[in-house]
Formats: sequence, structure tokens, C-alpha cells
Amino acid sequence: MNKTTRHSLVAITVALLLAPLAAIHAAERANPSPEQLERYLRRFPDADLDKDGKLTLEEARSYLRRRKSGESPAPTANGRAPSATARPSKQSKRDGDSRNPDFAEVSYGPHERNTLDLWRAKTDRPTPVLVFFHGGSFKAGDKSNVLTRPILEECLKVGISFVSANYRFSSDAPFPAPMHDGARVVQFVRFKAKQWNIDPARIAVSGTSAGATLALWIALHNDLADASSKDPVSRLSTRVTCASPHSGTAGLEPAYFQKQAGVSKLGAALCQLFGAASQAELEAPEKSALVREASPLLHATPDDPPLFLTYAGDPSEAPFTSESAQKAWIHHVCLGLPLKARYDELGIECEFHYASKPPAADAEIAFLKKHLLKEIKTTTP
Repeated sequence: MNKTTRHSLVAITVALLLAPLAAIHAAERANPSPEQLERYLRRFPDADLDKDGKLTLEEARSYLRRRKSGESPAPTANGRAPSATARPSKQSKRDGDSRNPDFAEVSYGPHERNTLDLWRAKTDRPTPVLVFFHGGSFKAGDKSNVLTRPILEECLKVGISFVSANYRFSSDAPFPAPMHDGARVVQFVRFKAKQWNIDPARIAVSGTSAGATLALWIALHNDLADASSKDPVSRLSTRVTCASPHSGTAGLEPAYFQKQAGVSKLGAALCQLFGAASQAELEAPEKSALVREASPLLHATPDDPPLFLTYAGDPSEAPFTSESAQKAWIHHVCLGLPLKARYDELGIECEFHYASKPPAADAEIAFLKKHLLKEIKTTTP
């Protein structure tokens, strides 16, 4: 093999190695269309952090950052990250790596999925905390999915502690179980506030996909505190200071999806969430009250907290065809527009972003700092 041939082979090899990064890098420089993101997902399945079959721009950018830094994807084939820190209710050593929680696999309820991880911001003063819920259509996913999301490190750097929590899948128990689990996480964090050096008056919620809908439900729902309960955790408030959900639908009724997205064929995950064997059963009158209770938009009132919302796509892309697959529209901005309109009507702050109106790189952490780090007169919930 002559010298010229060797140089050519080296150049080709380098190009092949860099091609994946170049493809994902396009997602970082611009706002790719849903079709482009689908192509990225087929080529780089590990980029789908919440394993919901839909690649968001934030996931693509996060994947690029991991590739650039030489990190391996956090989730494994079963949705869990390989980690040596998963010791129930014991403090772990961070050793300079924010991927290691200070407390891992802490049980907040009786079910095996009722566990959370806590990263404490390094400060002597009680800190605010952001509670994050993973995606996965309410039937998959894991709290470890947050490990590659920039918001974890961003919160810790500015003095905001961080919690990532699992909740029951719809196969374990249908609605309201997942939402009630999420609300209990907020109550449990308040219960542990003194031990964990957390300010119980400054709690925010966030999440992606199903986890975003769960976070919205907590943020907008009336307080679930039960003053007469014998359980001290249940007596505490579920209200939060603010919320920053990503791609969470504001409504879950079949009629909502028909009106906003133009679709009539709903995915099996939505039926399973309500314990329905079919869409026909989901649309039956006996399920309607349950589905309405699960829809965050219907709980919006003037006393609700500020929101930071991000979605895929652009409003002009809706409606979709009536038979469109769920992955084409479940994260679309059309499912968040009524909530933005309702918040504007109520005069409540709502930052609203989508493909052609993307947030700045530091917009979410700036929103959280604005609401969680401002001076307040009381520290009791």
C-alpha cells in the first residue's frame, strides 16, 4: 500500500467517524423539522433519552454534547442507567461528578417504583429544589434518564437542588396513580426539607413527555394536602412555586386531541393510562369524568404558578391527518396552545416556545432562578 493510498484511507475513516457527529450537530445549529428528527432517531436510537419513540430537539442537542465529551449514553436497553450509586436511602459520594446523587433510590411510597434520587446543591443555606419526572407514555422510562439533561448540572451550579423521581406505570395502576405519586414526591421532599437542607417553600416541577403532563397536573391541580391524615407526608402541601415541563399535553380527552391535532386515532398508551381496553371504552361516558380530571388545562385557576413550556413543531403544521400515528403529534405545540391562551387570559406568566420560537440556551435555568432564588419573607409551605 503506497503512501497516497494510506492517506486516503485515513481521511475516509476520519470522515466516517465524524459523520454521526455532523448529523447531530445540524440539530444544534438549526431547528430541524420533525422529519429530520425522525431520521436522526433512526440513525441514533440512543438519542431518545426518555425512550418514548420521539426525538426532541433538546434530546438531540444533549446527545451531541455527550458524544463530544466522550460520555456513553446513560440509559441502557431496559431504560436504566448503569450506576454504582443505587444504594437505598444512603448517601453517595459525588467525587466531582454530578451524575452521582447524594441520596439514591430513596423510597417515598410503598410501591417498588416509588423511588427518587436527590442531588444537593452545595450551600449551607436551605436550597430550592427542582423535581423532575421522566417520560415514557406512562408505561416506560426511568429517573436515570435525567442524567444527560443539562438542566441537572445547571441547577446545581446556581444553588438549586435536584430530584429525579420514578412513579407507577399505568400497567401497575391506572390514573390517578401516576399523578398522585408525583404529588407525593413534592410532599415527601417537603417532609425531608430539614434533613436535606431544602427550603420547602421553593419547589418547582419539570419533566418530559408523560412526565411533563404529570408536572403540569401537579402545578395546576388544587392542593392535595389532607390535614386529617395520620400520615405526616400526606398532610403537607402539593403546591409548587413554578414549573418548566417539556412537551406535555394540556388535555387528555379524545375531544381535545381531535380539536387541537385533528386526530381521531389515539395510541394504546392513552387507553392504558385510564385502564381502558380500547378507544371505544375510553370514549364511553363512564370514563369521561376520569379523563377530564387528568387534563391539566381544566384545573387552571388564577392562583396557579408561572410556567415555562417548550414543544416540538409549529402551530401551522396542525391539524394532522385523522389517522396520524401518535408519535407524530403527541409532543406538538398544538397540544399546548390552549394552556398558553388560558394563562394569558388569567394574567399569569407563561413562557411559551416551539420550533420557530426556540428558547435561548439558558432560558429555562434563567426562569428557574427568577422564581426559585428570589427573596421571600417566609419559608413555610
